[in-house]
Amino acid sequence: MKSKLSRFVCLLLAIVLSISLIGCSKKTSTQTSTQKESKVIKLGTLSVNEVFVTALKDALIAKGYKAEIIMFDANNMPAIATKDGDIDGFIHNHLPWIETFNKENNSKLIMVKPYLFHGRTGLYSSKHKSLAEIPNGASIAIPNDPTNLDKSLLMLQDLGLLTLKPKTENFYTELDIKENPKNIKLVGTEISVTARSINDADAVICPASRIKQAGIDPNSFLAEDPASVDFPTGLTVNEKSLNEQWVKDAMEILTSDAMRAKFDQIYGGANILYPKQ
Repeated sequence: MKSKLSRFVCLLLAIVLSISLIGCSKKTSTQTSTQKESKVIKLGTLSVNEVFVTALKDALIAKGYKAEIIMFDANNMPAIATKDGDIDGFIHNHLPWIETFNKENNSKLIMVKPYLFHGRTGLYSSKHKSLAEIPNGASIAIPNDPTNLDKSLLMLQDLGLLTLKPKTENFYTELDIKENPKNIKLVGTEISVTARSINDADAVICPASRIKQAGIDPNSFLAEDPASVDFPTGLTVNEKSLNEQWVKDAMEILTSDAMRAKFDQIYGGANILYPKQ
């Protein structure tokens, strides 16, 4: 009798557990469905990455999300908007830039792994055909934000155009130039407009994607910065959003073979995908 009672109790518990699991499953499914139906995913970007981010938006919509693109004019605005909760995420700035932004703004922006690509950076000129032609007293336009200024100065040192003092701060500035034998004049510009200086300066140090956007062959550089591979770009969100379902779905889209093929078509070699993990 006790044996039969024990079996009955076990069977009853198993049934209750199964019903509970089904209920949880339905609840999770309902929550995911509700998120897709009610939340509008706002993705920020600048014009240089608009086509690629639009492709992500369209793919999210195909998965059942409501999504839209928020366009910005200034390099730092997508990060500010994400920090403030005005948008859900963006694809634009590279990782060292994001890390510096977090320190300066007490924010917790996270670039979701795996990182997607790195932008090529080069020294471009409409006046000179080789590095050797850069004259004494030449003007070179460079981005003026801390991380990209540092990157540009190191590139100029690698090219032999100037020498820097040993680094004592996080980033090099023009005050750290030790030797400038050609008396190069550096013109600091906001990175989104650096390419526009190509006809005014002797040369510019600029992301290839910006050069392409200006209608110039991104492969026409006088020299390329090999360190660009260490400056990854990808989907960036607030830390609290990292485990949201839309982020997981977005990363599934971004790492798919179809999206990677579309990426190469869009950027034409100006940006380079990292090997698929």
